[in-house]
Amino acid sequence: MKPQRPQSPHRTYSLYAAILALAPFAFAQQAPPPPKEESTITLDVFTVKENPARAYGSSNLASATRLNTPAENVPQTISVLNENLLKDISAFSYEQAVRYTPGVTQRQNVRDGSVIRGFIVSNRYRNGFLVPGFETDMINVDRIEIIKGPSASIAGSSESGGYVNIITKRPQMKESVVAAATVGSRGFLRGTIDATGPIAGTSMAYRLNAVQLTADSFRANEKLRKTALYPSFLWQVSNKTQISVDLEYFDGLTPGGFSTPYIAPVNTVSQTSAISVPQAVVVPAGVTPRFALGQWAPMSLNTSGEAGMGFYADLYSIFTTITHQFNDVFAARQAVSYFDSSTNHYRSVVANFFAYNSNGEIVYERNATRSTAESQILRAQGDIVGTTKWMDGKLGATILVGYDLGRTDGAGTTTSGQMEPINISSPVYGVPLRTPMVKTVDNTSKGGNFGYFANAQLTGFNERVVLTGGLRRDQGKASWTRNNFTGAYTNVKTTPTVESPMYGLTLKPLPWLSAYAVYSEAGAASRQVAIFPNIPLTDPRQILRTVTPLTTNDEFGVKASLLDGALGINVAHFEIVQVDNVRNNTSNDIVNVPGGSQNIIESGNMAKGWEVEFSGSLRRNLALVGGYAYTETQAPGFKSDGRSPRELRGIPKHKIQAFAKYDFVAERATGFSVRAGVVHQTEVWGIAENTYQLPGATRWDAGLNYRRKNWDFALTCENLTDVVFVQAAIAPGSNTVDSPRTVYLTATVKY
Repeated sequence: MKPQRPQSPHRTYSLYAAILALAPFAFAQQAPPPPKEESTITLDVFTVKENPARAYGSSNLASATRLNTPAENVPQTISVLNENLLKDISAFSYEQAVRYTPGVTQRQNVRDGSVIRGFIVSNRYRNGFLVPGFETDMINVDRIEIIKGPSASIAGSSESGGYVNIITKRPQMKESVVAAATVGSRGFLRGTIDATGPIAGTSMAYRLNAVQLTADSFRANEKLRKTALYPSFLWQVSNKTQISVDLEYFDGLTPGGFSTPYIAPVNTVSQTSAISVPQAVVVPAGVTPRFALGQWAPMSLNTSGEAGMGFYADLYSIFTTITHQFNDVFAARQAVSYFDSSTNHYRSVVANFFAYNSNGEIVYERNATRSTAESQILRAQGDIVGTTKWMDGKLGATILVGYDLGRTDGAGTTTSGQMEPINISSPVYGVPLRTPMVKTVDNTSKGGNFGYFANAQLTGFNERVVLTGGLRRDQGKASWTRNNFTGAYTNVKTTPTVESPMYGLTLKPLPWLSAYAVYSEAGAASRQVAIFPNIPLTDPRQILRTVTPLTTNDEFGVKASLLDGALGINVAHFEIVQVDNVRNNTSNDIVNVPGGSQNIIESGNMAKGWEVEFSGSLRRNLALVGGYAYTETQAPGFKSDGRSPRELRGIPKHKIQAFAKYDFVAERATGFSVRAGVVHQTEVWGIAENTYQLPGATRWDAGLNYRRKNWDFALTCENLTDVVFVQAAIAPGSNTVDSPRTVYLTATVKY
């Protein structure tokens, strides 16, 4: 069922934004003569310049300072997933893209989400703009930059684990058309096109990326569907000024939940609305279990979905950016974005306890939940940067100041009903609900935020010493939420200003080696949290609490740039501490909790450890990426033994990731290349209470390419040995695992 759009007086913003974005092109006839066809568009101070000798990763970064900055000058660990890597690992989703990135775990049940250094990161950014979460596609992605650890000095009230910035492809003045078709396991079909080139008679360029995808999941009743168009335009107004417009249309369906139960030997059952008590699973006397404790349910089982369930999303967006180089010192950028999105998340929520019936079969309770949302988001951000050097380059300074301003208008509803239990030995789908769906939330809201910041890099001794600092101040604008059941308004005043500092030092004893240390914070304004989010605030059972979230990060490490910049290596030690974190309670009996959902507030979450990361080229025909992460975590409370401190769920202590490609023919037109990847991780604790542990595993990927003239054929096999590989261990009834063995065949032609 597709979502119905509520009527909104703010939908006319999209027309205004489109007029604002496209107005500059009305004056295209006044533009200077177009550049020669073979030229590319002039790069500005904000645009990253790549090292062509480096196959993977990047020697320059955009996200850390909002500028084109050498990686060795940045006192943070930043992973770069560039277009070469995304193509070589055959990634069409964010989940696949981050598979070989140390310290990053694939998504949970949020679109394009990650667990970075132990903490969930559900926000994502596009070209520096915070954007709604939905399943994107890699066809329009030039690179993904992941800052590990809180980055509030750049992004505002960012999440504890890090910052994910997706940088899109830019129009080029050189004509190019690339088309590809992929077929794969479980009915996978995907077609893409990437076309770019000059617009005749103007100093403009265009780019059009488009994708159509359909597939079935390995779980019953799960489907994947995407239709997306990404047209963009760039106008080279002069040698110093550029205007770009990026448009987007997305219509998609993705899986709605976790699924994949694990038959844990300990249940976590709620005896009250606030306390969960671990209880050993008891097999009734005289019953022979069909499923033993400590094993996975069938991979095809879908406790989180029935036919028609999933996450539906419709989205329209427009980005407009103007950059101008005033002189050799000052440059400025101003950008505006507008999103209009409609989502419908219909899913089954499985209880995290189970019972054996008299036949020895395992039965789980379930609820059905539908959440719809309509939002219009208008954002503006601008920067001005000054760069100068003194004493023949021995001293230098780069200072950037800017602002972010956002407004959001939204409407949302939640309905839920109790489903019949599901028997994992012989599941039956499509059974009528035990109780009808009842609307529990129906709200309309309006809010916004404002932030301003300054970042600086001071260099000395010919950039052998680099001091980096950043300070950002953010506050929420006055907002309101209207309860459409009662017509009552909940008003929130302008929040207090939150400051997020960052201090870093980089020393470069050798041109190819740097050592760094950094301290950063990510704070958020105090806010009121409803303990039971799916019931009205006025419900007498509701409990309200005030939280003031804060995350601190200490990190130091070394970076090496080898083989003339073709290979980069980063070694880092980090410690992240989080207080007043709000998470959904995954342990309670969802039948007894009001509204079927409960928030838990916890302080003292910690993750620390070491990471080693490498990316680039060893030789012209051998490229590799990967690394090793050692992570220790701790959370408030103790495990069921009453003595051992809890750990953050789903985080392996040891994880090794590596991918390599060897091209037998190097630059010749015809020949083969081979690819291989491996990911190994140790066991992980499941559920916040740590009542069960999932085993570690090793998964392998392999691929073969054949290139002939302008054609490329790629055969990819993911999870070659068909192991059960854990992505997220949320609770016994709902874990996320990698897909079973999957094969793709792609044909690509370039005109």
